[in-house]
Amino acid sequence: MFADARTTLVDWLRDQLMGPAGEDGEVLRISPLTRYPTGVLHPIDPGRSGVDAAAGDATADDDLLDDDEADESEDPDDDRTTAQPARRRRYVPPSAVGFSFFVRGTVSLDITASAAIYVQQGDRDELGRFVFREFKRELLPELYCTWSEASSPFDPIWDGRAGIEVRSRRHRDGTLLTVTLFNQQPLDSARPSERDRIEKALFQVELRCAVTGGRLVEYPRVSPSLLTEEEQELELQYRERHIYAVGHGAAVAWRTDAPGRPELWVDFMPTVETPMVSIDGGGETTLTLDRLANAPRPDELEAFVTEYGR
Repeated sequence: MFADARTTLVDWLRDQLMGPAGEDGEVLRISPLTRYPTGVLHPIDPGRSGVDAAAGDATADDDLLDDDEADESEDPDDDRTTAQPARRRRYVPPSAVGFSFFVRGTVSLDITASAAIYVQQGDRDELGRFVFREFKRELLPELYCTWSEASSPFDPIWDGRAGIEVRSRRHRDGTLLTVTLFNQQPLDSARPSERDRIEKALFQVELRCAVTGGRLVEYPRVSPSLLTEEEQELELQYRERHIYAVGHGAAVAWRTDAPGRPELWVDFMPTVETPMVSIDGGGETTLTLDRLANAPRPDELEAFVTEYGR
């Protein structure tokens, strides 16, 4: 009953988070990096290093110090004040996205990628500074390429803005493959301008891969001995689920019902449909206290349990 309304809501939410969200003539009056928080591949910042905050390794940045910030800490047992560099976790905006999957047989792939950029426009003053800013969306041409085990590395795409890489390695009786789309534009300086960050970012990124040669099979599972107790519990809980790929930098979705051409794609906003649950299990009469207190018939209880399970 509500499938169409839910689909409309999900599509609207995806447009709001990734874009383009009903832009007037595809023009934004605020920074697209502020407007769209996901589906973005950022340019590379060669002047700074850092760690991905999602990595979860609290000790990974012990040696990463801010160049322009320091803390002054005072030891209560020492009247001397010492200046110590501040140790901070530094978020690294993602510049690449992809997924890994497992194929048996001779592999060949059809890969498609698309993205958009935003170019700053507006009125300038006598010094050339923008007084009125707006950002014009430009859709990059959709890329289509094929890959096989005999293929050479791909050339840069979109006038050198980005690149696609396919890595393959033998594993057991098949091939593990990783398909990655990455932004390869470096920022101009150690302190790049906001305009430079915006115009070198890739927005509304899409990456899809169809397996045209070989057979897509379930992704190899990790040995239970290498998992934590929580991961072992999740493996048990979802043991009947078929996992065909693992995402890097985003979720990954797949479609395996297309004969001879299963497809995988990056999904920055994964969704899953939760089935409706009915409370009509016949318990309104079977489970009343009067009924239970007066020795209910076993067949009624069995019928309730069967219906509740269904």
